[in-house]
Amino acid sequence: MKFFKTSGFLTALLLFLSAGISLAGDPENCLLCHKYQRLRGYTADGTLRNYYVDGKLYQDSIHGKLSCIDCHSDIEKVPHGNIEKVDCAKVCHLDRWKALSGTDFSHKEVADAFNKSIHGKKPDDKPEIAALKPDCKYCHLNDLYVLPQDIPPDKVMKRCLNCHKEKGIDQIFIHMSHRMRQKTSRPPLEVVALCASCHADKDFQNVVGMEGPVAEAVSTYKETIHYRILQFGGTDTAHCISCHASESIHNIQPGTDPQSSVHPENRYQTCQTEGCHPGAGAMIASVDSHLSKHKDKGPEIHLAEVIMQGVMFFTLFLLFTLMGMETYRRIKNRDARFFRWLRKPRHLTQAPALSGDPIGKISNLHRYVNFDPKGDLPRYSLHIIINHTLMAITFSMAVITGLPLFFHNSELSHQFINLLGGINVTRMIHRINAAIFTLNCAYHVAVVILGIARQLKNGTFDIKRTQFPLWKDVKDFYCDFRYFLGFENSRPKMEKFMYKQKLHYLAQIWGCSVLTLSGCCLLFPEFMVQYIPFAKVSFNVLRLMHGEESILAFLVIALWHMYNVHIAPGRFPVQWTFWTGRIAKDHQIEEHFLEYQRQVREGVAQCEEEKLLKGESPDVK
Repeated sequence: MKFFKTSGFLTALLLFLSAGISLAGDPENCLLCHKYQRLRGYTADGTLRNYYVDGKLYQDSIHGKLSCIDCHSDIEKVPHGNIEKVDCAKVCHLDRWKALSGTDFSHKEVADAFNKSIHGKKPDDKPEIAALKPDCKYCHLNDLYVLPQDIPPDKVMKRCLNCHKEKGIDQIFIHMSHRMRQKTSRPPLEVVALCASCHADKDFQNVVGMEGPVAEAVSTYKETIHYRILQFGGTDTAHCISCHASESIHNIQPGTDPQSSVHPENRYQTCQTEGCHPGAGAMIASVDSHLSKHKDKGPEIHLAEVIMQGVMFFTLFLLFTLMGMETYRRIKNRDARFFRWLRKPRHLTQAPALSGDPIGKISNLHRYVNFDPKGDLPRYSLHIIINHTLMAITFSMAVITGLPLFFHNSELSHQFINLLGGINVTRMIHRINAAIFTLNCAYHVAVVILGIARQLKNGTFDIKRTQFPLWKDVKDFYCDFRYFLGFENSRPKMEKFMYKQKLHYLAQIWGCSVLTLSGCCLLFPEFMVQYIPFAKVSFNVLRLMHGEESILAFLVIALWHMYNVHIAPGRFPVQWTFWTGRIAKDHQIEEHFLEYQRQVREGVAQCEEEKLLKGESPDVK
């Protein structure tokens, strides 16, 4: 009996203490009922609502120091009966804010600005449109479940408390300082998802009459570099509110309104804010931030995309056709074994008579000569070897750090970016690499110019030995094509740089120019838009082409160049020309016969025909 009396006393004491604790933060003792997780009820329209409130979360929230009836002011009885929706524009935070401003705090000014915005309900709105417009709680997170962020250090708070000794001032400081640092407490991707919940909804668009570029705003934004950086965890880039809301965040207006932050007259000022593009001028208004392909925005973006897709299809079709035909013909004619070191010279069964100049007297000479896989004859200078090495390294690094952004919706891309150290590290690597890439291009131009100048001075310049395209290259391509089809017995006699190398070199010039210009447009938009010709068209097209050209360059290098140089029968597993600067004799004779001929006459190379015709080669039968 004594035990039960003791336990009863303890129970009563615990209940008393818990009630005291509850009353301390909840003077109306609302949690007496609302602390139960199964407190539910049906509304007039039959919706089941949960009225549970987590007291701990509420006390830790921004509104934790307010009593329930500060907002639910119409509640006068229990059960409550019909409850009006909370009016966020009412006067609240009554006592504490007087210490800072001398007046009662209210969200009324914010509510008035919101009602005047494009999102606010207007008296002339149709009922179906008014029903779709958001209220405060549609955009704002439930503060019960948002814990304080970026709590200031104790030293900072102690300095504030020297003057502001009011209870709860720390919560006010946290709330204010957070809003000063950024426009919204939501993470950027959540902001985009929130805006997209309406603006990307087809049913919503149909009801409110959205069409054209406005209806495509979400999808076109998600293809920009801004959104791609956000997807990988970056935070120093623009989301919807960054551009479409001014410092008074609630007064979002359509772009045609002169008061809008994205109106052409105001856009450069919007771009300058938050440290995004501090040097932006009025010309930045000509940039289409969303890169819309809609006809109302102009045909240039759509046309550029169609052209790039056509160029990509035609280029890959042509290159794969040549690769297939050449591979088939080389294997059929026994021009090469797949593994380079297994190739042995064929026997010359019928030697022509030795008379006059023997060069060119033996058809398909490359089949009968010995060679060193690491190279027999000089081809490239040390400068070209350095150029090629730097180009290979910087291009590979650009692919590694850039392609994941192009395929930003792939989970593999996200894993790869994380492996590199995150999006900020990846972007820094990409930019440093791009600078080295550009300097290497300048270095190559200097090498070419100075080399030509030296040859002109020495009287040895010969345009046929350069990468400059000539009519002979067209004829060589035609004859080579006939050889691949079996209509010719031997390949044409081609120059030091045959049509394939020249085609690739011209493509490289185009690709490097486009990637450098478009990269500058992405990195320095405020500068480039002022000085690039026809900025309204060229700037937007170049931004689109950075990704498109990157993909085309990657495919051409990875599939065509690597195959022809290192994988094709007779070249596998590797050619060492890129490292030694020397080319194997059989390769020189087969694809650059005229250069072999010059080298024989210059005394650089031995005459292989003469050796064979004189019987000096052990391979003559």
